[in-house]
Amino acid sequence: MNSSRSKKLHKPLIVLLALTLLAAGCSSSKKANYESASETPAGNAPASNEAGAAFTYPMTGGIELTYMNEQLGGAPERLPVDDEYEKRTGIAIKQLGGTPMTDQKFSLLLASGELPDIFLNTWLQYPGGPDKAVEQGYILKLNDLIDQYAPNLKKTLQENPDIDKMIKTDDGTYYAFPFIRSEIGRVYGGPIIRKDWLDELNLGIPETIEEWHTVLTAFKDKKNAASPVTFRTMFLGERTGGFAGAFGVMGNFYVNDGKVVYGYLEPGYKDYLNTMSRWYKEGLIDKDFASIDGATVDKKMTSNVSGATIGWQYYIEKYNSAVQESDPEADFVAAPYPSAFKGGLPEFGQLDNAYAGTSSAAISATTKNVEAAMRWLDYAFTEEGSMLNTYGVEGTTYTLEDGKPVYTDLVVKNPEGLGSDQVMSKYSHGTNFPMIQQDNNLPAKYPATTESIGIWKQTNHESHLLPPVTPTAEEADEMSSIMNDINAFVKETELKIILGTDSVDNYDKYVQQMRDLGIGRALEIQQAAYERYLNR
Repeated sequence: MNSSRSKKLHKPLIVLLALTLLAAGCSSSKKANYESASETPAGNAPASNEAGAAFTYPMTGGIELTYMNEQLGGAPERLPVDDEYEKRTGIAIKQLGGTPMTDQKFSLLLASGELPDIFLNTWLQYPGGPDKAVEQGYILKLNDLIDQYAPNLKKTLQENPDIDKMIKTDDGTYYAFPFIRSEIGRVYGGPIIRKDWLDELNLGIPETIEEWHTVLTAFKDKKNAASPVTFRTMFLGERTGGFAGAFGVMGNFYVNDGKVVYGYLEPGYKDYLNTMSRWYKEGLIDKDFASIDGATVDKKMTSNVSGATIGWQYYIEKYNSAVQESDPEADFVAAPYPSAFKGGLPEFGQLDNAYAGTSSAAISATTKNVEAAMRWLDYAFTEEGSMLNTYGVEGTTYTLEDGKPVYTDLVVKNPEGLGSDQVMSKYSHGTNFPMIQQDNNLPAKYPATTESIGIWKQTNHESHLLPPVTPTAEEADEMSSIMNDINAFVKETELKIILGTDSVDNYDKYVQQMRDLGIGRALEIQQAAYERYLNR
C-alpha cells in the first residue's frame, strides 16, 4: 500500500495556480504510436494482482466509487456508456458535480477532507504541481499501483515512450491516468466563416490578414452584419493563435529555437494588438466580445448578425444544422488561420499536446478501495475498453463486418434527427476521459466538418510547442506568485488596447511592467523545466 495514503490531509494553498499552461503538443518530431492502445490485452486477460492471483473483469462484491469530473454544475446525466462500464467492470460509479482546479470551491473541497475516490482534473495546474498534491496527501503516487493493478496502462506506456515521458514528473512520479489525444485529435479548432456570403460577394476564403480585413469590411458594408466577426476573449491569442498567428506570436509561453519565450513580450504582439484595435474601431469586431458567452456567439452566428468566428470543430455542424432548416443556402466552413503573406503559413493556430494535462484521473489518498479505482481506470486501456470508448456498444452503435466496426442507423440515420456526435456522446467516450483516444471516423452530416481539421492544421505551430513540463514544487509556487499578477495584467492591458481605452503606443511601457513583475524569472523557471523534460 502506498504510504502517502496514511498522511494527514493538510489545508491547501488558498491562492490557486492561475497560470494556464498552454495545451500544446510535444516538440519532439518523433510521433507516438497512439493506435497501439487497441493492441493492449483484452479486458478479460489475466493480470497479477497484489496477492499474485489472476484477475478478470468484472470485479465482484458490489463495489461503488465516487467520481468527480472537471466541469461546472451538478452531477451529470447518467448515460448508456456508464451502464455498460458498470456491467463490464463490476464497479458502480457515483458521479459528483465538477469543480475546476482553479476554482476556490476546489480549495474548500480539499480542506474538508471529504474527497471523491477519483478526481478528473488538470493536475499540472495544481499549486506546487502534481508532486505537491501527492506530498500533501491529497492524491496517490501511482508507480507501484500501476505495477500491481494497471497492466494495460503499463503496457501502453512501455509501447509509447513519448507518451510515458509526458505523463510523469521529472522525478518519475505517475500521478494520474491520462487522456491522450490521437494525432488527428490534437487539432480541433480555428476560424469559421459563412462561405455562402463569400460566394454572394464574389470573394474567396481569406488566407492573409489583409484578406480578412477585406472580407469583414464587405460583411459589414454589404451584408449589414452588425458584428462581422464575433468570438470570446479566450480566442484572442491565448487558447489558439487566433489572428495573432499571422504576426508570429501567441499569447502564452512557447518555444523558439529551443528557448522558452512569452508571446506578450514579443514585438509582433504589439503589431497584432494595433491591428485588432483598428478593426474594432472600424466596427469589424463584435463590440461586445469582451463580455459575451458562447451561447451569445452561437446566436449571432445563426441569425445573420455575424459572418465569422473562431471556435471548435463541432460548431460547424451545429451552425449548419441550425441555419439550413430556414436558409438552405447557408454554408459554414472552416477558414485557414491567417498568414502574414499569400502562400505563407502562420506560426500559430490551435494544437494540443497529445497529453495536455486535461481530464487526468487521480486517485484520492482517502480511497478505501484503491484496487477497484485502478481497475476501473485501467479498463479504458484494454482492447475492449478502447473499442467501447471509441465506437460505443456493439450491436447498438456499431456492428463488426470483416472485423471492422460499421456504424448502425442509430448513429448515421438517427430516427430522432440527432447528429452522429450527439448519439456517440451517450454511448462512448470520444474525448475528455482518461484513455488513449482512437480516431473513430465518425460520419459528419456536413463535409465541411470533416474538412476543417486539414485546413486548421496548416501552421508552423508544431515547431513552437511547449510540452507538459513540471516545475518543481518550489518553482511552481514561485511561478504562481509571479503569474497570478502577470496574467491579470496582460488580459486587462490587451482589452484596453483593443477597445481603444488605451493606446498601443504604450505597449512598450507595459512590457517593462511585465519585467518588473518578474516575467524574467518565470521564463527562467520554464526554461529549466523544459530542459529537464527533454532529458527525461
